[in-house]
Amino acid sequence: MCEMESIIFTNLSKFKKLYEKKLCKIYEKYDLRKIDMEIVVYLGNCGNEDTARDIANTNMFTKGHISQSIKRLAELGFVEINQDKNDKRVQHLKVTENVRPMLEELKKEKDNVATCVFAGITEEENQMLAQIFDKMCANIMKEMENVD
Repeated sequence: MCEMESIIFTNLSKFKKLYEKKLCKIYEKYDLRKIDMEIVVYLGNCGNEDTARDIANTNMFTKGHISQSIKRLAELGFVEINQDKNDKRVQHLKVTENVRPMLEELKKEKDNVATCVFAGITEEENQMLAQIFDKMCANIMKEMENVD
């Protein structure tokens, strides 16, 4: 592994650990699993890409895990499931008002993590980092097409 790969993977791993430690209290407060919380966050920001298939297309979770989580979230009253008017096989998922306080807490905690992580980084450095990660993401997506 080259030096840059090592730097990226090490720091992303540290970021992920910090992020999960900070959000763990919110998971526990609402008695949710990590996947549940991530699906709620996704659905809170996804616009019209609101089906289980759309969630699966993010490549973060398996279809089985998504299905179990959606069932749990619906039972808790955090997600409602609506059948598509044109295609009865498609179900649209929407977060309920019950989940809004949780989403606000998550946003606040994520903002706190970002403030901590990006402390001392200039706007120019931030823009450069965004450009680098955009290129890396494009490379990853291109390679993912070749892997399947």
